[in-house]
Amino acid sequence: MINIAKRRMPAAVVSILVYLSYCAAGWYSARSRLGLMGIQYSLPSWFANDIWAFFLAGLLPFAVYAIITMFIFRTLGVKLRGNVEAIRYGLNFAIFFANLVVFGLNFIYLAVPSAVGVMKTLLSPIVTIAFTSLYLVYAFRLEYVDKSVFNVVVAQVLGTMITVYGIVAAVGIVTSVV
Repeated sequence: MINIAKRRMPAAVVSILVYLSYCAAGWYSARSRLGLMGIQYSLPSWFANDIWAFFLAGLLPFAVYAIITMFIFRTLGVKLRGNVEAIRYGLNFAIFFANLVVFGLNFIYLAVPSAVGVMKTLLSPIVTIAFTSLYLVYAFRLEYVDKSVFNVVVAQVLGTMITVYGIVAAVGIVTSVV
């Protein structure tokens, strides 16, 4: 297996890639929201365009992701010995690729516009949790941390992701119904 944590890119570059992936994943819905706000509130046309929508779409999700991972890996660093930074580095790439898949799947909205609410609510959490789970299996096989304490890593990382994306999905379901 290829060890992605051996040759590392700088942390700032990885963060920018994750941010841009969140921008891409949320671009379709952000452009419709920004267009609607532009019409309702008479925003200038330079603000209600696709470029602003792209970069604004990733701000909140990336901020939430950064805060969550900061807490996850700070507590893991205290609890465990091992290559916790390698797990964090790989998780960033798992989220990056999950967001790219979500971006690609967003084009289903063009074929079935009536399914936007359901797909937006369920698509991102399912894909992200699947990619996170697959990455944790990969990290287990490469033994980034000792196998005897890997259950703590899974509980901390996957448990937090399921909780956060579950809350986001629940709020999305409630707001799409109301």
